[in-house]
Amino acid sequence: MVEIIPKPIAELPTWQKGLFYFSILLLIGSVLTFFILNRSFERAELELKNLEETLLKEKTQEEIALEKEVFNYQKNIEDFSKLSKLHLYPSKFFDFFQNLCHPQVWFSKFLLNLKDFNLSISGETENFSILGQQILIFQQQEKILKADLSEVSIGKEGKVNFTLNLLLSPEILK
Repeated sequence: MVEIIPKPIAELPTWQKGLFYFSILLLIGSVLTFFILNRSFERAELELKNLEETLLKEKTQEEIALEKEVFNYQKNIEDFSKLSKLHLYPSKFFDFFQNLCHPQVWFSKFLLNLKDFNLSISGETENFSILGQQILIFQQQEKILKADLSEVSIGKEGKVNFTLNLLLSPEILK
């Protein structure tokens, strides 16, 4: 059926009208706030740049030279710190080695190569049994990676002369 009599358009409730106008005001407020904050941000950046330029202009030649000198000292200190961390202390070896010596073994020569952590020691003992005990002590120490007997001979007085080559762990010297 077709109606010929026009009916009045239904009116929206008041709360919907209020919500519509409120959302339009909120949209306009957001756009205005965006532009205001953007402009404030640009002004703050410009002011910051001006202040930085003023600070740079205020430095005297003495201050600039002093600043360079301080940075140079700082670099030297950092370099020294790096070097001190890498430094090896060969003297620490003797404290370590002292506890590993057999009481009846006499060492006469030490050659310590810090590049390869090789130690060549020459010495003398009463007999082969004591020499074997000394080698066994070295082999059982975990900071001595390898112990090799390179030379053995019997001296004039009947004592055993020997040369040992030891491969040391770098931890001993740090």
